[in-house]
Amino acid sequence: MMAEFGENIRKAREKLGITQQTLADRLYVTRQAVSRWENGSRYPDLLTAKRLSQELDSTLDDLLSNDDMHTYPEVNPLIEYPLHKRVQTALFASSVVTNLIVVIWYLGFILTGREREFISHWDNVAQFAGMLYTALITAILIIGLVQSIKDKITPPVAARLAVIYCNYRNQTAETAYINIIITGAYLLVYGAMILSVLRFFCGKKPHSPIPVYICSGILIVFDLWTFLFTVTVMRGSPMVTKHEMISILRIFADLLLPALFIYMTAILDRKRKLAKNCSEPET
Repeated sequence: MMAEFGENIRKAREKLGITQQTLADRLYVTRQAVSRWENGSRYPDLLTAKRLSQELDSTLDDLLSNDDMHTYPEVNPLIEYPLHKRVQTALFASSVVTNLIVVIWYLGFILTGREREFISHWDNVAQFAGMLYTALITAILIIGLVQSIKDKITPPVAARLAVIYCNYRNQTAETAYINIIITGAYLLVYGAMILSVLRFFCGKKPHSPIPVYICSGILIVFDLWTFLFTVTVMRGSPMVTKHEMISILRIFADLLLPALFIYMTAILDRKRKLAKNCSEPET
């Protein structure tokens, strides 16, 4: 279907006797963007598609079939508008920087051996495991940041990033919490998060974003509760001053990702609804 759409653009452009560069200048896009449309590797966003049809003296119905309209949100970048893209990239960048600071703190704590008199052997193991899992999550986020900068985060890519992130956070929960009830609750929520993300981003038909919102909201509440519980328990401890700052950084890093999932889910849901409205025949 995308090849047919691209061929329709090419024929309409050649009929008017204009080049790809001329068309690109009129639409305020790059020539490479027009080339990608014509070779079938990318769709324009809907607003650009409307301007495109006007410049080609055609209609959207001539260029895009109903199948095209349903397909474009799934194969195009998840977020297309410049401001939305900057917000997405900023969320990834903030999370990368925050997690890197946490990794460096863990490494310094382990290497310097400060305050060892206040911690047990199990705490040392937990600190090392925390550093390892945070480093892995940071690597995932760096990949996401690069993909966001390159404008390559499509719905399947977003789903893979979310699943990998939730999987490693699952492992962190297993290591960090001895209480079987707390650990079980985390594993249940992360499992539900993975299923809801896969269903919404990769389902064969559009699904409601509400399960993703609910799971992300629960994760945010869990992370806030864990932070408040930890600070309360440590109050009065000799370690509290040094750990309060890193705890704040960790909770900030943990909250950014559910917020990012909510943001990307809302954008994709809006695109799907817009595509559906545009593909429905007028009565």
